[in-house]
Amino acid sequence: FTRFSETKLPYDVVVVLNRYFRSMGEAIEAAGGHIDKFIGDAMMAFWNGIEQQEDHALRACRCALGQLAVLHELNQSWPPEKRLEIGIGINSGIMTVGNMGSLGRMDYTIMGDAVNLGARLEGTNKQYGTHIIISENTYGLVQDHVIVRELDNIRVKGKNKPVLIYVLLDMKEQLVAGTPGTDGNGAGQ
Repeated sequence: FTRFSETKLPYDVVVVLNRYFRSMGEAIEAAGGHIDKFIGDAMMAFWNGIEQQEDHALRACRCALGQLAVLHELNQSWPPEKRLEIGIGINSGIMTVGNMGSLGRMDYTIMGDAVNLGARLEGTNKQYGTHIIISENTYGLVQDHVIVRELDNIRVKGKNKPVLIYVLLDMKEQLVAGTPGTDGNGAGQ
């Protein structure tokens, strides 16, 4: 995104980002997720915070694969110089959800160590050339439903204990239904 934005006028960047955010946001909301915030060119979302969702991790995984498909469609409609690549990090764990901030400004948001790990995983995609990384915590909740490749056992910034990470490749139900998904790198099977 930095390379993209440094060669464009601010208005052109905003037009592309707004279309991207709208499409990604629709995928999140369709999967029952909540958009927490926009952070520059990134979005943060969560599941199981506003309403109880027993399948929250599965919803997040399905959503991430759906977002890659939507991004592929967007990129096909844009000239090569406007095409975007994304990284998605998914972690599951105990988090605090609610109004946080100061007396002058409150935001409904999510915080905690598990949130931080998800953000670190998002950035880790660049190092591995992947698009969706899930933690061992998430994998434990979805292992019967997903196709993954074990990626590494890493220690992320600010954590002492290493975490096992996986690249999310597809949903098993997609293969059973005969509908190919993505390979986790944005390409069709």
